[in-house]
Amino acid sequence: MLVDRISTPVMANLLDHLLDDRILNERERDCVFEEHLARADRASCLIDMVRRKGARASQELITNLKNFDPFLCNDLFPPVGQAEEAAEEQDPPISPVLILCDENFKTHIQRTDKLAYPVMPKSNRTRVALLINVRNFVNKKWIREGSEKDDAAMAALLTALGYRVVRPETGEPMKYTGEDIDKAVKDFAQLPDLSQTDSVFVVIMSHGIMGAVYGSRGKAVNPNEKDDLFPIDNIFEYLNAKNCPALRDKPKVIIIQACRGGDSLIFVIETNPGKCLSRSMKLIEDDIKVHIEKDFITFLSYTPGNVSWRDPDFGSPFIQYLVEVFNTFSHKDHLEKLFTQVMNRFKQGPTPTKRQMPVKDRCSLSTHFYLFPGL
Repeated sequence: MLVDRISTPVMANLLDHLLDDRILNERERDCVFEEHLARADRASCLIDMVRRKGARASQELITNLKNFDPFLCNDLFPPVGQAEEAAEEQDPPISPVLILCDENFKTHIQRTDKLAYPVMPKSNRTRVALLINVRNFVNKKWIREGSEKDDAAMAALLTALGYRVVRPETGEPMKYTGEDIDKAVKDFAQLPDLSQTDSVFVVIMSHGIMGAVYGSRGKAVNPNEKDDLFPIDNIFEYLNAKNCPALRDKPKVIIIQACRGGDSLIFVIETNPGKCLSRSMKLIEDDIKVHIEKDFITFLSYTPGNVSWRDPDFGSPFIQYLVEVFNTFSHKDHLEKLFTQVMNRFKQGPTPTKRQMPVKDRCSLSTHFYLFPGL
């Protein structure tokens, strides 16, 4: 039964989203935790409260449960026509179709959150996104099987959000060197379409180490050669306010699916705190003074010094969870809240031995960024 198996973190997430969806009010939400101490009693109170509100409220509870604990949801509510005993052998839940934003909600946000990033009218903009997936490597042992699933899922999501997906023009498909990646990001920063976009996404998927991702040649074999790497710092260099004025004051969303060290790949970078501060606060002289590195946010698949999981059959939990969360909640939640929801998904798995925790990094967004899908 759900009462016996739901975890406290999942229950807390359900309460927050049922409040956001106006299924529950604040007093009802607080009642669940404040008036009951045992986890099972809290779960029973929540279920009874929602059940009394009718079929729509109950369906919202199940929908949110699927988002925060898909394995439990599939076990308790197996797909129609599928035997219950086969539930554990099911594929992970397929990402739902992108839910479109309501015009009234956009008007409400623009009226109440006046500092939110402005979104260009759909008829006047050309959103663009750069998508780079290094699946194939010279060393066959490095091939990232399953990453093509992530590639297809991200391309579909970005397209549905209204972004024209751009890929590297050099190198073989899904077999890009560090130089190919560098050129692709540099060329992207010079696209004429950037003046007509209100935001950009840059998504890079590969193997990696702290501060860099690998190109298709991977680690150097000979002592006199260098590893084939693309430094992530270059993204910020090419897209900053000085080198890419077309993106000034516009959100720049960086998503990296790669390891950040782990085992023999981990190493230490020493930094000078004063130097870091001076870089982040550096100004450029133009018609106005602006910060060079501004309006960025980076979402990385794992914390420093750790590995990032990927399944050859359905891709990486990081990308698949991200796509599901964006599809389900981007019509009503701002970007940082979406990222937090993806992080919450990892609290329950996928399995105890394969847990990872994505991290938000290098965020210089000055306010909320809503995607308003469909508008």
